[in-house]
Amino acid sequence: MNNMHISITQSLTIASTGLLLSLLSSYGSEALAQNRDVAVVVVGQQQPLSPTAIKNSLPHRNSLAPLYLPNLTPSSQAEINQSGVTPGVATPGKVSNQGNRMNGEFSTNSADNSIIPQAFGSFSVPYTSKRVSHLPTSAVGAGSNAYLSATYPYRTMGRLTFNIGSRTTHCSATLIRRSVIVTAAHCIQDFGTGTSLFSGFTFTPASYNGSAPYGSWAWESLVRPASWANGTDTGSGAARNNDLAVIALRKNSQGQFIGDITGYLTYGWNNYSFVSSSRTGNLSVAALTTTGYPALSDSGRIMQRSDGPSYLTTVSGAKQIYQGSNFTGGASGGAWLANFGYQEPAFSGGANAGNASIPNVIVGVTSWGSIDPNSPKDNYSSQFAQNTQYPSSSYGTFGAGNIGSLLNTLCSSRPSGSSQTFQQLGYCN
Repeated sequence: MNNMHISITQSLTIASTGLLLSLLSSYGSEALAQNRDVAVVVVGQQQPLSPTAIKNSLPHRNSLAPLYLPNLTPSSQAEINQSGVTPGVATPGKVSNQGNRMNGEFSTNSADNSIIPQAFGSFSVPYTSKRVSHLPTSAVGAGSNAYLSATYPYRTMGRLTFNIGSRTTHCSATLIRRSVIVTAAHCIQDFGTGTSLFSGFTFTPASYNGSAPYGSWAWESLVRPASWANGTDTGSGAARNNDLAVIALRKNSQGQFIGDITGYLTYGWNNYSFVSSSRTGNLSVAALTTTGYPALSDSGRIMQRSDGPSYLTTVSGAKQIYQGSNFTGGASGGAWLANFGYQEPAFSGGANAGNASIPNVIVGVTSWGSIDPNSPKDNYSSQFAQNTQYPSSSYGTFGAGNIGSLLNTLCSSRPSGSSQTFQQLGYCN
């Protein structure tokens, strides 16, 4: 793939139906036709969507047909490419009154914090799913259950709200750089629709039943795979190599980057933390946590968390990760995380965290499930990995494969009216 870095500016015009985005560049379609990723950059002062629109948004679903795969076969081969991660990037942020309290933070006798048993559907892959909530605490406000979702690392995750015509809808997304979120490509545009994008992208970290403890943040630029935009991405139906996208967020009115307030996570490629051995039946498996705002759980207004074994596989040539899950529409774009949690314990007596133990590494985002609501209770993600469209083991300083290339394209582009790139301006730290 010729990964030329091209910036496509968008004009913001007001019409009776609201804010419209129209591509100005004459070479946008040509670049996509040649499988060259482009950075779409906002011109003008984009404002976040209103709190009412965000709260009442409908869940977004992948428009591609889901597949039912009762005979799905997991991979029995170890990943042939070297996996990697961006160590030292993740940071918990600098909010003094929202620190991760290690003493007395959790009530052990509350039904709200009880551990529910593992569940499974006809897909027969177990998982544990639970609302991200907590008893009232002054950290967020008296009478609020939103404490846990407002702590690190949960507060790096949130709802991504946007407009499709006159309809406001939402996906999920997560901060992976100082002011960059990752989500699903189908939350940016429908497959194969060229330069036609959804509009008004607004990220609300730690969103809880309409509350926005860290505000809502407007988008400034985005990159989605050219192969997604032009409809040539490897796979069939909803199973595709590259259902992911990255978005740069505008600073707030005080000139702050969102990541300096909430913190941000890190990401890996080529299936970081997956392992294959005789003890796993020679299947490539990892213990992953997924998060998001599925519509059929608390109406998509409260973050949910699901944990369980996750496996590598290939569907119609598309590299996929799958797991058991009860997540539905609205969870699209939510993080798939290895080693989720705040910090390691203090080890003693020769104990250690084990191999591939870097915390909070995103290795995928929710792409699709069989049906919604589903009996199989399965979820899938495109692998953050080298593939046909993104074969290189290194894209700038951002790593290998699709995730490395998309970030490299975004961070090498420039905001409207600036002579410096997003990376030079600090968005991509």
